[in-house]
Amino acid sequence: MEERRRDLRGLLKEHKQITMWLLVLIFLGAAAVVMMCLTKDETKPEFSGNVQGEQRSGAADEVVGRKLMTENLGSRVMEMNPLVEAADESLKEAVADYYETLAGHADFVESYNNLCIYTKLGKYKGTYITFVRYDMKIRDIYTMVPGLGTLYLEKDERDGYQVVAKSDDEEIKEYVNDIVAHEDVQELMSGIQADYAAAAASDAMLAEALSDLKNAYENQTKR
Repeated sequence: MEERRRDLRGLLKEHKQITMWLLVLIFLGAAAVVMMCLTKDETKPEFSGNVQGEQRSGAADEVVGRKLMTENLGSRVMEMNPLVEAADESLKEAVADYYETLAGHADFVESYNNLCIYTKLGKYKGTYITFVRYDMKIRDIYTMVPGLGTLYLEKDERDGYQVVAKSDDEEIKEYVNDIVAHEDVQELMSGIQADYAAAAASDAMLAEALSDLKNAYENQTKR
């Protein structure tokens, strides 16, 4: 029983990062550097008279120009940023490596299988939001668990892609929330929810494990 509880605690910890669409992981790459540069530009010394006005105008134009160069303009609109299946082999390789590493550090996960990767443009050029549909194999349970992970990727120096560190940047969080609200993403999530429910209904052992996990999570949040 104690061993099962330890496994559930481990499952709970990993589950917060990897299982189902409710736990969206938000990542940021070069965007933070860009925003720091923009803020720095806006704090230039002011001067009196026309020179002051001209410098303000020049700084504002520079900020706008830089945003036009770095942002994926119109990407918040679903029609301009549709959900598409990933075609870039470097991007798919980065996602596959991420989930292989994730499984290697989880005691309860045997593997992530049948990865199906969909993408949307990230807020900035060279970045992507990926929605990864997977089947998670839990050790000692036959039925796999359908899930959906959300990752933020950016191009690296070798022209490949990497999953970048989690960010507390509110602007990026807001952007990802807007993208997740797109109708095509919501349809994908609804499909995963249905698959998840069907898997739990088909396997009593899996349903029990998921129920134990839910109870453990609720008990932890009450503390």
